[in-house]
Amino acid sequence: MAVPPPRRLAVRWLRRVGWWLAGVATAALLAWLHPPGVQRLDLLAYDLMLPTRPASAEAPVVVAIDDASLAALGRWPWPRGVHAALIDRLGEAGAAGIGLAVLFAEPDTQQPAGDAALTEASLRQGRVVLAAAPASRNAGSTAQSDGVAAGAANPVDLAGLQVAQQVPRGHVDAEIDVDGETRSFFLRAGPGRDGLPALAQAVLEAMSAYPSQPTPTPSPSPSPAAASQPDPSPRSWVRRNEILLPRTTGITVLSFADALRSPAALAPVAGRAVFVGVTASGLGAELNTPLAPAHTLLPAVLFHAQAFDVLQSHAGIQRADASLVFALALLAVSALALWPPHQGRRVLLAGVLLCLPVAISALLLATAQLWLPPAMATLALAVAMGCWLARRLRRLNRQLVRSRQHAQATLQAIDDAVITVDAHDQRIRFANATAARQSGALNLAGRPLAAGYPLDGDSMQRLCDAVAACLARQARVHLTELLQLRTPNGPRALRATASPLHSPEGRLDGAVLVFTDVTEALAAARELDRAASHDPLTGLPNRTLLHERLALTLSRVQRRGSEAAILFLDLDRFKHINDSLGHRTGDEVLKVLSQRLRDLCRDTDTVARWGGDEFVLVLEDIGGHEGATAAAAKVVEALAQDIQLGAAFNHMRLPSAASVGVVLVPQDGIDMEDLLSKADMAMYRAKAQPRASFQFWSNAINTRMHDRLALEMELRQTLREQRFVMHYQPQFAFQDRRLVGMEALMRWQRTPAQLVPPAGFIAVAEESDLIVDMGAWAVLDTARQIATWLRAGRQVVPVAVNLSARQCLNRDIVQVLRAALAETGIPPRLLRLEITESTAMSDADQVIGLLREVRALGVGLSLDDFGTGYSSLAYLKRFPIDELKIDRSFVRDIARDRHDAAIVRATIVLAHGMGLKVVAEGVENEAQSDFLNAEACDTAQGFLFSRPLPLDGVTRLLS
Repeated sequence: MAVPPPRRLAVRWLRRVGWWLAGVATAALLAWLHPPGVQRLDLLAYDLMLPTRPASAEAPVVVAIDDASLAALGRWPWPRGVHAALIDRLGEAGAAGIGLAVLFAEPDTQQPAGDAALTEASLRQGRVVLAAAPASRNAGSTAQSDGVAAGAANPVDLAGLQVAQQVPRGHVDAEIDVDGETRSFFLRAGPGRDGLPALAQAVLEAMSAYPSQPTPTPSPSPSPAAASQPDPSPRSWVRRNEILLPRTTGITVLSFADALRSPAALAPVAGRAVFVGVTASGLGAELNTPLAPAHTLLPAVLFHAQAFDVLQSHAGIQRADASLVFALALLAVSALALWPPHQGRRVLLAGVLLCLPVAISALLLATAQLWLPPAMATLALAVAMGCWLARRLRRLNRQLVRSRQHAQATLQAIDDAVITVDAHDQRIRFANATAARQSGALNLAGRPLAAGYPLDGDSMQRLCDAVAACLARQARVHLTELLQLRTPNGPRALRATASPLHSPEGRLDGAVLVFTDVTEALAAARELDRAASHDPLTGLPNRTLLHERLALTLSRVQRRGSEAAILFLDLDRFKHINDSLGHRTGDEVLKVLSQRLRDLCRDTDTVARWGGDEFVLVLEDIGGHEGATAAAAKVVEALAQDIQLGAAFNHMRLPSAASVGVVLVPQDGIDMEDLLSKADMAMYRAKAQPRASFQFWSNAINTRMHDRLALEMELRQTLREQRFVMHYQPQFAFQDRRLVGMEALMRWQRTPAQLVPPAGFIAVAEESDLIVDMGAWAVLDTARQIATWLRAGRQVVPVAVNLSARQCLNRDIVQVLRAALAETGIPPRLLRLEITESTAMSDADQVIGLLREVRALGVGLSLDDFGTGYSSLAYLKRFPIDELKIDRSFVRDIARDRHDAAIVRATIVLAHGMGLKVVAEGVENEAQSDFLNAEACDTAQGFLFSRPLPLDGVTRLLS
């Protein structure tokens, strides 16, 4: 398999993972640029997932400088002594820590002693933390307010008091996000270095540093000049350890005025931290934050109080590192590799994947108090998914284009005509090449169906009705009847279907018509039907169609009371034509004779080929016995005329004859099978006549046929049980009367007392082909007997076994001889075969080849009944025989008939001249013996010398 080059492999890889690279690049770009839009998305997600928690049991108490306190104590700012008085009240009430979320940016010019009082009160309590925040260097305002840093690049302004160096400080810097809302603060911050804890953290540390109430140590008050001196070295504001706050509810809020005037109002502060700050509106101490109730601002002091409660409850939320945010984006983008193959699952997975970053962020926020911004991962995943979908859409588009091209090519290539029509007016929208070719038009689009497709009137009407039904039911309609298409080459038969066509929106848009040309299929079906019912060679009805027509004939005969005849024909000597001239010539003869029979019969008659060279004629309204006789005579006469073949067969002229069996209906019966069987038996009776003729069925024929069949069955049983026996007729030399040979003759031991000679069963054996098996048995039995005599020490002479014509034709005798010689081991010269002259001349070339194979085995050969046939001396000299046997018909009158004497004398001279021995059969008196001896005949066989002897008799003769 060829390996693609590296560059092509890299391009293929980039195409496959392009969506992943696009997602990763998007995540990297967002991480680098950190655009405000992405930040706003993250903040929106945070606000939606922001958890809400109730304040803890140790939550701080807020002493609020509210509108009521301003009304009671005067306009803001108050003298520092008021704050010092509150610190003392809180200390007396048992406050565990105090955070003043109020910025004292300038010395108190109204009551200069107030700064000292505030410092002394703070040092006296020991757990007081003052607020610090970034501020402008040139701030000339004397307003005392709580502020939130808007940036981190300004120097720090603290109260120009000596307490700034002795009282713990906590910064009130909070993060303002890009949307202008505050959600977090920093644990550590400060100018140049992060040395200041957040106010909430500072209060928590102050509470831990003073487990018991300390003894306050007064400190000298700083000089006003020192207090007003700004930081000589401006530095940048440094922050770290950002904490995101959850939404906290249930913080206790006390009014500043109530806390100052009523000691009983301070009962909730015992053992708890207290944050003092402004809640009154209009003083700039409010934050825009999602921690506040909807559509409200959150006072900064409540923000610091919530921060304290979150810190002491360890409920703060950490912002995840940028590397985790990028890792989440990689995870979300890589999850696209799990894209399933099924469309429905893809939609589900797309929704799951898009919600995955948000779900992970929500899970971490709820369980690990870790905020993992999901916007980068979601956007990177959306870009990757978009790239994947774009690539998928391009691929689907290419597949769609390819599918359309394939569909068009398929529709144009198929042999069926395909036409789509409009649902409203049945105009043609599309027609493939087959439809255009059938219609003879180059373009059918836009033409009405009735005018564009050349169906005949009735067919077009049925087609239009089918289209209307298809559109009405919105279901496929099959036209049960074939349509007729008009073409220049004649009408064509079409099978049609109409199927509804819907638009992509599911609206019925038209119909698809498919026309299948079944003209050739119908012709083939008719041809197959004819082949199934007609003989392929002659074109005549075969047995199947004959039975159908004969059944109709029998039904009409019974219904009308008429008469019919059945003629069963068999051609005489047709097998000789096949064997000698070949099957091609035989087939031509059958065609000629079939045509003669057609010409001879009426249209109402049936001429059928039964099989082989047998035919059956069914003649209706035959007119009784006389009409059947005349018809049978015409058939015999017509078939007796010579056959003249055509030029392909060299105008060969062949003799012809036929035997006919006739049965009459209803005289001979009305059962089809019975009538055919009777006609067959009558035909065999006619074939037994000396010349071609016809024979009517009679009960005598039935009796003879039953007797013959019973005899055949009995012979088969005898062969299986080996109840045949062999008798042997000795042959003696004329010169010295010594035994020189024997002829084995078969006898049938029908019963223990009945021995049937060959004349009683050989004819039936020949007709039924039993003679082949009987001849094989005779050869094997004779060979075994010769072997038995040899083992007993007898003087064995050659024994001849008669060979039938059937054995010569099937050529199995050679294998029988080989098997017999191999089994018995006798010398082949002791076995001899006798073949009659007529058998030898039936197919001289084939017989000569067979005799040569026999002679090659060493077995002797005799030509029996010489002179009774039509021997050709040209063939005689080619026969590999050892002796001639003069037929007994010439020997019988040899002493008184000069013609017989001349034939015998000439036969002896001819045989001796060819080097053959001569055996005379039927020698029964001395006159015959003397004549033959005088003419130098070699061997005598007849009753004068010995009758055929059974086994024990011939065995004694051999001894």
